Amino acid sequence: MLFVALLILLLSAVSAAGATGVNEFMDIPWGASRGDVTQRMAGLRFPKDAESNVQRDIYEGMFAARKAYLTFRFINNLFYSGGALFVDTYHAYGNVSNATIDYYFREIEAQLVKKYGQPTKRPSDDSDYWTIDENGVRILIKLGKNYPHKGGDNSRVFVNYENQTLLEKEKQRATNRDF
Repeated sequence: MLFVALLILLLSAVSAAGATGVNEFMDIPWGASRGDVTQRMAGLRFPKDAESNVQRDIYEGMFAARKAYLTFRFINNLFYSGGALFVDTYHAYGNVSNATIDYYFREIEAQLVKKYGQPTKRPSDDSDYWTIDENGVRILIKLGKNYPHKGGDNSRVFVNYENQTLLEKEKQRATNRDF
């Protein structure tokens, strides 16, 4: 009986790991410092990508049980946007088929629809958008895809979460500070 209780506790902890939503992305709360994000990713043993820069940190890891490049964006050293670019759909020069892109997109879309309801579409854009307002916080979620095209690095499926409330607040704070 003790074994069953421990197993249930372990499974609930594993299913909660990587939570994403209004309050967090990958169990990292919005507004966390860059150092906090680095520490979390190191704890998960997700290596930092060489293409990280002043505006964003990129890690190789897992998201929604798929290998992904995880992007964390900061403003005033505060984490406001997180995303996942799925590695299996990110091949240069069209090495992935449109069917693979569509499969990933539909599968991730179904998971997001189950959690957040039906998305909206914007004219001339194949991406799905969700806007979530909860407790004074607005989160924009974008699920997008690009098909491979010859001579370019343009095949991908990605999902991005952006805390627009925090972003706007910090933009205003930076403007007030700088002027």
